[in-house]
Amino acid sequence: MYSFRSRIRYSECDAEGRLSVTSLLNYFQDCSTLQSEDLGIGVKVLHKRGTMWVVNSWQIDIIRLPELSEEVETATLPYDIRGFFGKRNFCMKDSDGNYLAKADSLWTYISMKNAQPERIPEDILNGYALDEKLDMDYQGRKIAYPKDGEGAIKAKEIVVTEHLLDVNHHVNNGKYVELAAGLIPDADSMDRLRVEYRKQAFLGETIYPEIYDMDNRKVVKLADSEGSPYTIVEYVKL
Repeated sequence: MYSFRSRIRYSECDAEGRLSVTSLLNYFQDCSTLQSEDLGIGVKVLHKRGTMWVVNSWQIDIIRLPELSEEVETATLPYDIRGFFGKRNFCMKDSDGNYLAKADSLWTYISMKNAQPERIPEDILNGYALDEKLDMDYQGRKIAYPKDGEGAIKAKEIVVTEHLLDVNHHVNNGKYVELAAGLIPDADSMDRLRVEYRKQAFLGETIYPEIYDMDNRKVVKLADSEGSPYTIVEYVKL
């Protein structure tokens, strides 16, 4: 397990003074990045090889969102790395060691040249010590929504600008969630967030959002002009 301690900052909070769900996802994403950097197999090293990690899916189960200035510990636990794929758990705990949130994620090691999966090299396989999976209600990667568009509420299209990009020059994983959260008024009151990434969006492309309100869950599809999803985001009230 790799972890770091922090305090919840004002810039990370929602209107209620709690850590926003988008900021929580960013904590988890940053935690895995810091681990890789400390192991000497971080972003710059992979870019020199012409490779990178991309995330395929997230599931974040929220027990309690920490409040402004609260001390927290964020941890990541890689538990299965083989072939092209890596599976990681994450968690955030309060100062007493109580869980605030648990997460699961699936990552793919790919070539930057053609965006195709590459077999994970031995030094990376050996670099991460594997942990036991966290005890949580695993939901799987695929998110269900009406494929015929029935019941969809269409929102204003979004043009990808530079502020949405990350060091891999495509829309940052967390930014998709931020865009979706802006379309769901009660996003930060939900108990579970799931994200399914289908393809990358690049500078100048246009994202067409569709919103589906279904019982205890709300789904946002962020798609291209043909309706093919870049990312699907689900918020669930348990």
